[in-house]
Amino acid sequence: MIDSHCHLDDPRFSKGLDDALLHARQAGVEHFIIPGVQHRQWSTQLSIAEKYQNISNAFAIHPWYCEQHNDTHLLQLEALLPHAIAVGECGLDFMPNRPAHDIQLRCFQKQLELAQKFNLPLIIHSVKSADQVATQLRHYPQLCGVIHGFSGSLQQAETFVKLGFYIGIGTRLLQQQGQRANTLLCELPLESILLETDAPDGLGKHQCNDPANLIDVAQALANTKNIPLEFVQKQCTSNTKELFSL
Repeated sequence: MIDSHCHLDDPRFSKGLDDALLHARQAGVEHFIIPGVQHRQWSTQLSIAEKYQNISNAFAIHPWYCEQHNDTHLLQLEALLPHAIAVGECGLDFMPNRPAHDIQLRCFQKQLELAQKFNLPLIIHSVKSADQVATQLRHYPQLCGVIHGFSGSLQQAETFVKLGFYIGIGTRLLQQQGQRANTLLCELPLESILLETDAPDGLGKHQCNDPANLIDVAQALANTKNIPLEFVQKQCTSNTKELFSL
């Protein structure tokens, strides 16, 4: 399997990355995609990919950190993209106490332009902003990607799929209770899903997530859809390879 979204550059992995990768590979996770979030961590991502096999990098400016970046950082990002498999993690987050919407929007638009310039897929963070993200993507109909950590409705998911985007399903969604989450998992076709953990996040504030938990995501999805685990593993791995040209 491929963990399509895990932050192995996070400081919480700095002393235990060898063990985390070994544990994940024992669970059947053989490839890992690290999405970038800010310029301070881009060099760490490069170092990790040089040291370990089967790790791919995406680079971007996360909406949480867009106020901490300027045009110089955008030029640095542009210089990194020839070495990336995607532009991400970028997007919009309209939860309270986030950067101003107009600042986020300008940063997102610049990264959409870079994705178009380099013909790269996108890894998009979208919280309380699905309609606004979809509006921006309609200006770039040739772009594709994944909506990471999706927590919206089935209708919103279908909108993104029609725009050429996969839906990222991870440990966070599987913890959600209620008919909305169940309906999404039941009705969304496997051909539209990527599996992810968002490690070390994704299990709540006080637990450190691990890429090995991707097998739990796959199993829960198989249980919800009442299909064999192998079907989920094979199709979602194929989806990830296709999107990121792996």
